[in-house]
Amino acid sequence: MTISFKQEVLKRKDQLIDDLQNLVRINSELTTFDPKRKGAPFGEGIRKAHDFMLGLGRRDGFETVDLDGYAGHIEHGDQKPFIGMIGHLDVVPAGNGWTHDPYGAEIHENRMYGRGTEDDKGPTIAAYYALKILKELDVPLSKRIKLIIGNDEETAWRCMRHYFSIYPEAPEAGFIPDADFPLIYAEKGISRLLVEGTVEAGDIINIKGGFRDNMVPDYAEATLKKTKDYQGLFAIFLNENHFQGSTVADEDVITVKINGKSAHGSTPEHGENAIDRLFAFFQYAGMDNTLIRLYDGLLLGDHHGQKLGVDHTDKEMGELTNNVGVIRLEEGRYQIHLNLRYPNGVDFDATVKTIQTNMNAYEASVKVDHHQKLLYKDPDSPLVKTLLGVYRKHTGDKSRPITIGGGTFARAMPNCVAFGPHFLNKPTFIHQKNEFIDLDDLMLATIIYTEALYELAK
Repeated sequence: MTISFKQEVLKRKDQLIDDLQNLVRINSELTTFDPKRKGAPFGEGIRKAHDFMLGLGRRDGFETVDLDGYAGHIEHGDQKPFIGMIGHLDVVPAGNGWTHDPYGAEIHENRMYGRGTEDDKGPTIAAYYALKILKELDVPLSKRIKLIIGNDEETAWRCMRHYFSIYPEAPEAGFIPDADFPLIYAEKGISRLLVEGTVEAGDIINIKGGFRDNMVPDYAEATLKKTKDYQGLFAIFLNENHFQGSTVADEDVITVKINGKSAHGSTPEHGENAIDRLFAFFQYAGMDNTLIRLYDGLLLGDHHGQKLGVDHTDKEMGELTNNVGVIRLEEGRYQIHLNLRYPNGVDFDATVKTIQTNMNAYEASVKVDHHQKLLYKDPDSPLVKTLLGVYRKHTGDKSRPITIGGGTFARAMPNCVAFGPHFLNKPTFIHQKNEFIDLDDLMLATIIYTEALYELAK
């Protein structure tokens, strides 16, 4: 059977873009998790995006399933063996400093801007249209195809635990449209560590910085007692370092606010950590307490865990990374969220023990709040070869598959790898301000996904 997948995708380009704009315009940041909130455990915004996506499936004649707002799926065919895909509709917080409305889905110079355009609403729509095209062409298939929709990928994956507790079946093969081309065959282990402790009374009343551990924080602030001219010192500090920030002075206190540059937590070296900058100011201003000493001694300016004594480099998967993503200090108690990602060759439990040992000197505790073991698939497997063959056909790129520090839902479902949509020679603003997806790249990804599904399910 001869099909021009490119032609079929481009026929539907306008409708695809319109559907994606409507989805991106829904603010689907996690509000709070409440399992008692019937139908919307992750908040009303995520529920609205979930309803919209399943609504597309019903509009186009698919069988759909909604699992109480945790997750769902859109399915084609009734065969027992199936090909699986998973996309997610939740997004990280928009953050600050956008040029375009993060929920406006505005198109400028062939780019659609908005939170989720590349991570992961755009790819999910691309995967959906791949499925839609095969259905509308009535292509004979030997396997059913299922697009699973998750709503908690950016936080705790509760969506997938719930989904697979009800649908525990494993696909014969599949892919996750939430990473890079040409293909991801290995992903670092990912953990969220909570560092907690108390700090003696001093000039720092409270500290607040960051939104999520898997984002490099683009802001941090602290409220200080006016025991010295912190406002003047902060102005000099900003000027000397060419940083951006501001102050708000009240009668007895002053709040200093400093900006950074956000980036994905798997690549902290690509961002500019505002929490680091705030603690550098504390030192500049001559401040000293247990927390400042801990931060300077174990965390400040260190993306690879060298100060923590846990740095490690694997020839194939690269370096261990550590991102300080969130800090809160109130009423003398602090909590720091670390996003630690590790390659092959790292004993995670031993790593946590080493970090705790080093934290003991500052009377701080370490708790593992979240952990996903690393993922490794054979780069010469039939699945990888099939997907790479389709990618190479449409791009001419003969690059080898790669490894990443990010984590995808490929860990949630057996026999899957992460596959696009980002092309490595193109800029990306995932988890940053001004996130966008190039519309030509989106169409090309959809073409690749459509033919890949056909090759896996025919």
